[in-house]
Amino acid sequence: MKKLILILLPLGLLLTACGRKADAPDALPLFVPAIHDLVLKNLASEFPGEIRTAEYAGQVQLIVFFRSDDEGCQSVLPEWNALQTDFQPRGFTLIGILTDNRTPEAISAELASLDLSWPVGLAEAPVIAAFGGDEAIHAIPTAFLLSRDGTLLRTYEGFEPISNIREDIDLLLNDQELPDRNPKVIAPEDNTA
Repeated sequence: MKKLILILLPLGLLLTACGRKADAPDALPLFVPAIHDLVLKNLASEFPGEIRTAEYAGQVQLIVFFRSDDEGCQSVLPEWNALQTDFQPRGFTLIGILTDNRTPEAISAELASLDLSWPVGLAEAPVIAAFGGDEAIHAIPTAFLLSRDGTLLRTYEGFEPISNIREDIDLLLNDQELPDRNPKVIAPEDNTA
């Protein structure tokens, strides 16, 4: 279903743009890059320049939308660091994307005090659109797990148990299928007849 959404989203934007007046300033459709080809404004000083997800092509990626000033997000930073440390040698990377309205300078200063082992970029409109827009990010944090070919395979809204994320990453790195975490509930038989 998510693959279908990622295919239909650009088509929907194109069709929506076709009905707008060409002379209106907002008539240009928002360019929605593929998830595997995002360019992020870098916020962490130890990762110079822009962050380009294409540089991590061929790796399993966990893209995490979070806030560095949120206590809940701060509490899981060591676990996210551990994912990067443990799985990076096997072809994994975690990329953080901050959803924050503060200035990049203020955010960068805060990030400098955090001990992060992965790049952190800013959530700008094209980046958010690539993941389905504001509607796709219902909670902070929200993480997206991508396969080695850049296919979105799993979304984690809120504070998913790190053991589930760790298991999924390990399976992908071993070229195995992900388990179904949302099995269909079968309604009990109606015995009221």
